[in-house]
Parts: sequence; structure tokens; C-alpha cells
Amino acid sequence: MKKLLLTSLCSLFVVVACSQCQANFTSTQNGPTTVFTDLSSINQGWSTNYSVSWDWDLGDGNHSTQQNPTHTYANNGIYWVCLIVTYFDSTIINFCTSTYCDSILVGNFIPQSWDCNPISGCYDPGTGLGQYSSYAACDTMCGAPTSSWDCPQNSPGGCYDPATGNGQYSTLAACQAVCTASTPSWDCGPIGCYDPATGLGAFTSLAACQSTCNNSGVTPCDSITVIGTQIQFTMEPLSGLNQYQVDYIVTTAPNGTILGEDSCFSTFCFHNVYNGSSSSALYDTINTCITYSDLNMITQITYNCCVTWVWNGSSWAMLSSLTNTFGVDIKPKKLIKTINIFGKHSEQGNQILFYLFDDGSVEKRYKVD
Repeated sequence: MKKLLLTSLCSLFVVVACSQCQANFTSTQNGPTTVFTDLSSINQGWSTNYSVSWDWDLGDGNHSTQQNPTHTYANNGIYWVCLIVTYFDSTIINFCTSTYCDSILVGNFIPQSWDCNPISGCYDPGTGLGQYSSYAACDTMCGAPTSSWDCPQNSPGGCYDPATGNGQYSTLAACQAVCTASTPSWDCGPIGCYDPATGLGAFTSLAACQSTCNNSGVTPCDSITVIGTQIQFTMEPLSGLNQYQVDYIVTTAPNGTILGEDSCFSTFCFHNVYNGSSSSALYDTINTCITYSDLNMITQITYNCCVTWVWNGSSWAMLSSLTNTFGVDIKPKKLIKTINIFGKHSEQGNQILFYLFDDGSVEKRYKVD
């Protein structure tokens, strides 16, 4: 009964009392031996009748319950040492526990050592505590992993070596005999029916998809409403097109200057554009590009569309809706800038990038390193 009461009271007082004590220590080197000195303390007034216990984790698998232990480490290197100190007052059944950890350097330098990564090979962990004392010894045991193959189910690419030696098949031929192409399936998107090449499309036949997918070919770029003046205006895409979600929208000048950008990830999106300033001329031709998703699709795929706007003297009009294009010349275009979906300059791969050209056009591409 007393034990249960003690446990209950400990759980009650640990939140209140733990801030009353602080574990701490320092260490010094005495030849090959490390001397630890306990610097733990308890706040005055917490109690005057208590016992103290120490639990040291010396970082190499050894422990000590002494207040100020000494220890000789087998090897030089960096060790992570922790001290848990507990103050206990048996009169009022109260206690306080605190933990303090710190790294110590044994020796005057960190010796080289090596561990084995099954994918990248031998490496020095920088602690002096690697499994092997020489690179040659590590390389002999580590080596390159045994070739093996896995087959990604319903995924393009076929058999591949995971470079771990733990693939499902021991030979490429055995994998290829089982690993076939993904099952044909279809999804319905802004471009009509298509096979996502995953075997997980919403429809098992093209006919079933086509009978359901009544896509008119209309994109969010065809449904933009513009309200405002030449210098400042707001665009609202997706007018009446609730099947789409606008992820990102950016408006640029012909020279690549970003006039406005917004990340919406919603079927409701307001895009604010500021065209020039009091110290610069206003642009009369701008470009707007939208990255969007089809909410009716099971597999999440993003699309991109762009539209060019021209100021006709009283309002912004789509270039395709003008009766006079003012003799636009067709000439080679020059890349001005590459930006990511946040409008920042970037040329890193494995992401969606927007390529801004001197003719005002914008192209969306997925760059792979």
C-alpha cells in the first residue's frame, strides 16, 4: 500500500518539484583517466531533509552511482555523458529529478575510424568510435552490396536494383519473369482520358472513361475575371469551374519582372497585380500562368496554362479575344529568368520551374537532375 501511495505522490509532485533541482557536472583529464565532478544543486527552501542519488551514463556502456566517479576509456574520441540526479524527502514524500548531458573529448585529438554503410560504403563518423580502426579493414568487410532486384508493383520502370543487397529477386531474369508492365487504367483530366501508368486509374477501360469524362477542354486560364485599372487590378480565375483547384498563379511583364504571385490551393483564388510604379512606365502587355489540379481525379496531377493580356485603353483583354493583334512578329525568343513556384530564382532540379522569355511567354517544365 505504501508503494502504491509513493508512486501516486511521485506522479503528482514531479511536475511541480522537478524545476526545483538542476543536474550539472564538469570533467577533467588526468592522464588516461577522466574525473567527473558533480555540480548539481537544489533550490533553497525546497527541503532540508533529503537524500541524493546519482546515475551516470558514461557514454561507452559503463555506468556509475558515485557522486564524483573516475573512469578510464579504452579509446580516444568523443563520448556523450549523462547524469541523472534525484533528491528525495521521505518525510513529506516529495522528490525532484533532473538530467544533464554533455559531450566530452577523451585524448588530444579525434582518431580516425570507419563504419560501414551498405549503400555508400565506408565512412568516418568523426567520433573516433567507428567499428573499424583502418579503412582497409572496413573496406574488406563492407564492400559493395550483392546485386539484387525488386519489382515496383503498378509503377513504370520495371525491375531495379535497390543497392541494398536485400532485393526480392537474386537475378534480373527472375525479376523480369514476374515483373510486368502496369495494368492499363484511365483517369479523366483537363486533357481528356489518359493512362496514368500506375494501374490505379479510376476506369478500367478507355470506353468507360470517355462515357463519363465530358471534358470541354476549358482551363482556369479561360475563366479569369479581371477587375481594376491598368496600374492595379485583381484577377479571379475559376469562374464557374469548381472542378479545378488553383495551386499557384503568377503574372509577369514581357521582361520577366514579376508583377504579382499567389499560392492559393483552393477553388477560390484572388490574384493581386501591381503594374509598374510612379517612377516607371506601365506595361501594356502582361502574361499570367496558373498551376492547377483537377479535383475529380483520384491520382493527383498538376497542370499548367498561360494567357497573354493586352491593355486596350480601358480594360485588360485576352490576346486571343482581340480583333487586332497589332502585327505581332514571330522571332526567336531568349530565356530571361528561371523561377520556382514561389517566384524565386532557381535552377535546381527535381521541381516545377517556370521559364520566362523575352517575348513575354512563360513555360512550365519539371526539371530532373
